[in-house]
Amino acid sequence: MRLSVHHITRFEFDQPSGYSIHDVRLTPKPASGQRLLSWRIDGPGKRSEWVDGHGNNVTTFSLTQEHDMVEIAVAGVYDFSGGDQWLRYGEVPTLPAPFWLRNTGLGKHDKSFDEVIEGLASRATDPTQSVVALHELMERVGKRVAYKTGVSTVDTTAAEALHRGAGVAQDSAHVFIGCCRRLGVPARYVSGYLRNDDPELHVGRTSHSWAEAWIPGLDWVGFDPTNGISPRGDSLRVAVGLDYRDAAPVSGRRTGFGDAKMTVEADIKVVD
Repeated sequence: MRLSVHHITRFEFDQPSGYSIHDVRLTPKPASGQRLLSWRIDGPGKRSEWVDGHGNNVTTFSLTQEHDMVEIAVAGVYDFSGGDQWLRYGEVPTLPAPFWLRNTGLGKHDKSFDEVIEGLASRATDPTQSVVALHELMERVGKRVAYKTGVSTVDTTAAEALHRGAGVAQDSAHVFIGCCRRLGVPARYVSGYLRNDDPELHVGRTSHSWAEAWIPGLDWVGFDPTNGISPRGDSLRVAVGLDYRDAAPVSGRRTGFGDAKMTVEADIKVVD
């Protein structure tokens, strides 16, 4: 299967800014069986490339002339083949598995998560049973956090999403991550792409989000609680982090006053 990506992020300022800088974490690291056929990231101003502490490739655009709008565009094509049940990566981990147990940020857990993980503790940490246990957890999270747009923001915490019982992919991923860490299973947030031309999938008009859990002997295994699946070859990973803030597709800072409006348009579809 071959898929195309057209993704535009636009920032509009109601008062001109003399300086802005934007970090873009949208350079994929394909899994086994995936292949990038083309990939391009365009933005204004000076461009630099670097790797952050989580191993993500980052493109930074800095603009030093007066401006009231910034547009960052991504265009690419990727394909995949093979029948693996989950996405496998050949990369060497940049951080040890216990790092991903930190109870912090948007994925922070508390006692409100205990009802969701009830009865899973012994199986989730047993390498012979953990995959089945975590799939059961994924199903529970999918039932507890219904897919619904407009009820959360990028700053919504896992505890808030769990209490509300609704949210988007970002929220379900945070809840799943919080549950994993409370069980003693290292877990992390993933931002990436998934086709949004399939009405059977819950994918917005932005990039997608899911989670990965560390399972001894298997390394990182993906879980997409929004859709109740392990990410397949059409799920293209671009960044990982403890939560959304670490793996945000585009983040920025600027000098000046007034409000800023961000709009995102993404189209990920099968091309042949």
